[in-house]
Amino acid sequence: MNMVDVEGELRTSTRSAWWGALGNLLLTVLKVSVGIFGHSRALIADGVHSGADLVSSLAVVVGLKVSRLPPDAGHNYGHAKAEAVAQKVVALLLILAGFELGNNALSAFQHPSRTRPTTLTLGVALAVMGFKWVMYHRQRKVALQTGSHSLMAAALDSRMDVISSLVASAAIFGAQLGLPHFDAIGALAVAVLVAWLGIEIFSEAANDLMDRAASPEMVRDMKNTIAQVPGIIGISELRTRISGTQALVDVKIEVDRQLSLVEAHEISHRVKDALMTLPRVQDVMVHVNPASPSQHS
Repeated sequence: MNMVDVEGELRTSTRSAWWGALGNLLLTVLKVSVGIFGHSRALIADGVHSGADLVSSLAVVVGLKVSRLPPDAGHNYGHAKAEAVAQKVVALLLILAGFELGNNALSAFQHPSRTRPTTLTLGVALAVMGFKWVMYHRQRKVALQTGSHSLMAAALDSRMDVISSLVASAAIFGAQLGLPHFDAIGALAVAVLVAWLGIEIFSEAANDLMDRAASPEMVRDMKNTIAQVPGIIGISELRTRISGTQALVDVKIEVDRQLSLVEAHEISHRVKDALMTLPRVQDVMVHVNPASPSQHS
């Protein structure tokens, strides 16, 4: 029996995603409003990033909710890959936000502002950096505990927020010193960082949708577990694919060719039962092959 509490993990992930959405809502309003009144393009760009994060957090919530739906006639293996779809939504929003921020930053070079950012904008950017650092660590902790890829994508996005807030802080400080185009340069740097993270998350989601195999450590544990089942002579093939936070396993085992069908069937059941005790194994399909005479001897 699989000892992982999947329902509990999903509830924990969803709760963390909701807190992330609330945090990003507050940060969006704070950054954009202070950026407008404080005359900082870099802080406004960072605020738009948080707005994209807000939509991303809601996408993660929806993805986690859909992934909890049980298997049905149209989805025999469940809906766990909804998490990967949520990841792609997060990635696309980040890429689009990055391009929009970049376009605005380039326009700023053509129409430079003569008003320097206020000290308040610098204080907000620094405070936000600390807040997002705490959020990143909390989201990452929950993502590692639950194995949620979409929540880990949100955590990585929060880490990028820390970097973008640092860039925004440097840009605001430089603009306060009177350095030309420094605020616009900071906004452009934030845009590049946001788009780059979106591309990385999109690539990760694509791997999940293309039936990425389980980790080498997990596969090694599976092989060791199978080898300990009485009656097993060898393993012809072992294939795995990740579905959400769980793994699906297809294995071909070799048994004594002289065994009856009933005896071979019982061994296959013992193999499945043994593998199902491993963490995050959702289902196992076992195919029995007769061992060659040389192996039997």
